[in-house]
Amino acid sequence: MMNLTRTLPLFLAVSTLQSFAAENPPPAGELRIHTAIEVEFGTERGTVYQLQGSSNLVDWTAIGDPVFGSGRSVSQVHSTRKGMDVVFQSYRLDIAAAPTNGLAPWSLAGMTLSLDDQPGDDQVRFDTDTEGHELGDSPDPFRYVFQRTGPDTVTADLQRDADRHDLLTLTFTAEGQGTWVREEYRKGRLKDRDLGVFTVLATDGAGTGGTPGGDPENPGGPVTLPAGLAGTVYSFESGCGPVRLEFTSGATGIEHGDDVNDDEPNVFLYTFTLTGTNTTSLVITFKPGRSDEYELTFGSDLQGRFVRRELRDGSVKDVDRGTFGASGPGTAGGTGGTGGTVQVPEGPLTGLTYVMSDGETPDRLVFETDTRGTEYSDDPSTKS
Repeated sequence: MMNLTRTLPLFLAVSTLQSFAAENPPPAGELRIHTAIEVEFGTERGTVYQLQGSSNLVDWTAIGDPVFGSGRSVSQVHSTRKGMDVVFQSYRLDIAAAPTNGLAPWSLAGMTLSLDDQPGDDQVRFDTDTEGHELGDSPDPFRYVFQRTGPDTVTADLQRDADRHDLLTLTFTAEGQGTWVREEYRKGRLKDRDLGVFTVLATDGAGTGGTPGGDPENPGGPVTLPAGLAGTVYSFESGCGPVRLEFTSGATGIEHGDDVNDDEPNVFLYTFTLTGTNTTSLVITFKPGRSDEYELTFGSDLQGRFVRRELRDGSVKDVDRGTFGASGPGTAGGTGGTGGTVQVPEGPLTGLTYVMSDGETPDRLVFETDTRGTEYSDDPSTKS
């Protein structure tokens, strides 16, 4: 974090408010009145705000959690009901430059995400800072409120209508990749929880880690192209439904898409060729007379744009264009299973989150200490 810090006094007040511990509930018939303070302040991106209180203008105590600026005003209520130490004579707002080494973006505008909890991923497009839609045959529009909650974590509260909204939490574990949790609320009550892994398929002007993203067809820096695809998974979105290609070896793979249960073969043979500094050619063959040719233009190590030509008996049947992103366990620059880099934790799993998916209901394991953790499933009532 940069050493840029400034403080903003909020107000001065002398109070004799009393704090009651949450674990000391009142007996039957006894009335307790709990007091609270409410603060409101404006924010800007790239900054972190921390409310502080003091009784002598020398020693300052943090109240609540830090707030990462989003460009909107923030309203907070801090109550004495749970034993919080919120009663001071003076209050101020500590303002500091946000850390720039995190993976989380400061905006989702321009991003297209593939949310992968089963074959045939859900795709979400954030058109502006406040509006987006889910891709598919019947696009589902929404308004949303964005919040960067940590160096690697953001939330988006997707407002469907007055009685329906989804809280989407994205935790970035690498550039353009991470885990997600979506909590569906109906009339203020949690109805369902889903979780899985996500891939950023497009970043038209969006920024990660506090820096603007570039045009996927014109990378702003060197791109490390994969030498092979074995062990990787790529998702492709052209607006006609997502397609996921899973490369099981250096020459074979499986296609997952909306027509995964049709009578056409989904197992394929493929060839992969580097054609430029940030371009490659991919040809997949399902059976004699049926193949797809992909032209891939990488805007970063993990994502870019594509042109797909569907060939039938040597003739072009259809041409699609769209965005793609790596969504599997392989890493950019791998060698098709003969020398790629796999990162294995060297010590305890403290602080790490893993999503376990077997194609059905994924589970999320959060390792809180060296010996203790929490398992989350998509069942809202389940937490163990």
